Amino acid sequence: MKNRHWITLFGGIAIVLGIYAIFAVAQPPTAETSQQKPCCVAVVDLAQAIKMHPDFAKKQDALKAKTIAAEAEFQAWQETITAKQEALKEYAKNSDEYTQAAEKIASEAAIFKSDAEVMRRKLMSENAKIMYETYQDIKSTAAKVAAASGISLVMDYRHLDVNPADPESVAEAMDQRIVWFESASDITESVIAQFYKDRGEPVPTAQ
Repeated sequence: MKNRHWITLFGGIAIVLGIYAIFAVAQPPTAETSQQKPCCVAVVDLAQAIKMHPDFAKKQDALKAKTIAAEAEFQAWQETITAKQEALKEYAKNSDEYTQAAEKIASEAAIFKSDAEVMRRKLMSENAKIMYETYQDIKSTAAKVAAASGISLVMDYRHLDVNPADPESVAEAMDQRIVWFESASDITESVIAQFYKDRGEPVPTAQ
């Protein structure tokens, strides 16, 4: 059996951190209310909010530990099957002993493949659940901050380090929906601070 890395869960997290998200935190004012309350717009760096979320890293660390343990278990199982395949050389090909041993190994390999796929899907599902719960909390927290500041709409804006010599970096920056905004409209730090205030925890000094 050829060795292969059967779990590629965490490599996809960087993709999630670069998603495009626009979420409304309140209904924009109607024609009847526009004169009473102006429509204020703010931005949140969703990737930074995910990174600084107090629960996200803890849940990801727990999932990573579970993934490493599963990888070790399946690696050991795979090595056992490989050793049995090597042991087949001791039997004469087409002999009853060889046929019986080969069939048993094939059965074990099929079970291995099935169980590994089930575990991979389970870990990916757990990761999706973590991302969903984090995103939902970011939305509700942004809504709380926005409501207290008279903000009617919050949009995602990623603060990127763009390398002009890197086409992908330039394309990612140009693909953002917001071209410019006043720096005072960025409520990312306020949202992050609210995370910790809601949990009665101090905000990390290094953000």
